[in-house]
Amino acid sequence: MFNYDYLEASPLIIRQADSIDFWLIGAGGTGSWLSYHIARLARSLGKSGKKVQLAIADPDIVEEANISRQAFCDKEIGLPKAQALVLRYSIAWGVDATAFVQEFDPKLIRRAYDKLTILVGCVDTAAGRSAINQALELNQYYSRSEIPRVWYLDCGNYAAAGQILLGSSLETDPEFYNFGGLGCARLPSPMLQAPDLLKPKPEELTNNLSCDEMAMLNLQSESVNVRVAAEAADYLYRMAAGNLKRFATYFDLESGTGRSLYITQQSVWTVLKSIASEITPC
Repeated sequence: MFNYDYLEASPLIIRQADSIDFWLIGAGGTGSWLSYHIARLARSLGKSGKKVQLAIADPDIVEEANISRQAFCDKEIGLPKAQALVLRYSIAWGVDATAFVQEFDPKLIRRAYDKLTILVGCVDTAAGRSAINQALELNQYYSRSEIPRVWYLDCGNYAAAGQILLGSSLETDPEFYNFGGLGCARLPSPMLQAPDLLKPKPEELTNNLSCDEMAMLNLQSESVNVRVAAEAADYLYRMAAGNLKRFATYFDLESGTGRSLYITQQSVWTVLKSIASEITPC
């Protein structure tokens, strides 16, 4: 059935800035595949006159077990994942890229009046998502009427399904998200849209399994990460082009189905109402 919300959807308004920082947080199953698209977009924006920087944060090393599922090759085994990707794109395409061989720390993101920062989260733990979400607090240092300077695109998946969520703000007041005449300039944080993502999985509480081990535990599809990366890449390309009209996408590979939530006033308010119902005492 066609979702007619698309016909009424408003385009997302992104701050126009001469300086853009892309942060890829997590360079494993999804992040490694998505890195190519972010680097390509960074190169394209750089050619148009923007000052673009790419940062990749991941503490892990490329292992042989990663090669079949992630976008690495045998010659990269033993290298830090972040470093391997940064070397690849800085040498081949001249992208200004920096590797952070560590867990992401929101303190790495500094306030900058004239810069747009896009955080792309490809982590699979509640703690990792919480750290990225904290970086959105930087938007609260400026006037409520200003267009956000920091955005968070969250990429996640299960065995054969996934979701892509985009947001900028931690505010739960529906009036904060009133659309202007030109479109929508702010969206609820991905963690407001899907608060269950901040709840640790059982395997997170009992051990320190690697992404690959958790993938085996969940019997992940070989293509689910590639699909998440492709969907997320389209979000980024459309954000850059100024024609993005959705803020959440869900898909299931087993059934071959997918759906999106479009940027309408009603859709955003529905998300916020669901939050309010969860925190309202009985």
